[in-house]
Amino acid sequence: MPAPREKEHGTYWHAYCPGMDPGEIQKVVEERWLVSAGTRIHLDVYGKAVENLPITIIFIPGTSVYSRFYASFLYGLYKRGFRIACPDMPGHGLSGGPRGHFTMEQFVTTIQDVVSWVLNEHGERVVVMGSSLGGITAFYAAASDPRIKAAVCHNAAILSEGAHERIVKVSGIYKLMKPLVPAISRVVPRMRISVKAYLNPDTLTRSAGTRAVLDKLFADPLFTEKYTLTSLATQMKAKLAAPPEYIETPVMLINGSDDVLFSVDYVREIHDRLARSRGKALEIIEGGTHFILHEHQDVCIESIEKWIRKVMA
Repeated sequence: MPAPREKEHGTYWHAYCPGMDPGEIQKVVEERWLVSAGTRIHLDVYGKAVENLPITIIFIPGTSVYSRFYASFLYGLYKRGFRIACPDMPGHGLSGGPRGHFTMEQFVTTIQDVVSWVLNEHGERVVVMGSSLGGITAFYAAASDPRIKAAVCHNAAILSEGAHERIVKVSGIYKLMKPLVPAISRVVPRMRISVKAYLNPDTLTRSAGTRAVLDKLFADPLFTEKYTLTSLATQMKAKLAAPPEYIETPVMLINGSDDVLFSVDYVREIHDRLARSRGKALEIIEGGTHFILHEHQDVCIESIEKWIRKVMA
């Protein structure tokens, strides 16, 4: 039975692939479904039918978006010889679950179930990768699942250590309300707030092209505009399965030098704490904003591929 929002998929995502032929991307993508903790999860799999792709990258989308927002970037990675499995996270895209309602624990469980699916289908060489909230989720998944062989995190954070104070700069009514979110979420867990209240799109990029893409994103029927207080609270207090100092999985942190949300100093602090992470790396994309995977796609792909090949050799 098709998911309730499946009919909304259509070709809207073509807007996220400027300068490319979306038909070429569509040829290599197979849509699959799995169930995680009772929630139906939609997967885009790049290279499902190709036999000789020894490494599968599980890519995790960021706040409010879904797999096809990254179609151009993921297609570029696929062409470098990787199989890609990109889930729409619970409450996002074509996946099930109440819109914008989740916990980090649920997100990590979803990725663990996608890892199990990949292992069953394609073998043991699994890398997790994510962007923004997806990068944080990739970091949390790597800390909790030894089956993951490496993690690439575009942005990372340790949410239980007050990361929200350093990442999210808010004003107005939400600034007054923010300290009370964990407590209020226990009373009205599904009260919703627009993500634009704390993520101002006008500050996230300097590119007119990216801003035009964002304008189209905000009109996308699969864009999840509002998050519940439960979802906001989990991003203020969720704990890593292990302290960064004890994570042995190879971790690459990649960040834009001009990212207004995740500063280079903050990401470098996390990198320095990864004392046991074999082959850890920190890559700063000069002039990069929060949307480096869109605006500096070729540079990011080149750097990410080189690192993955090295640590997976």
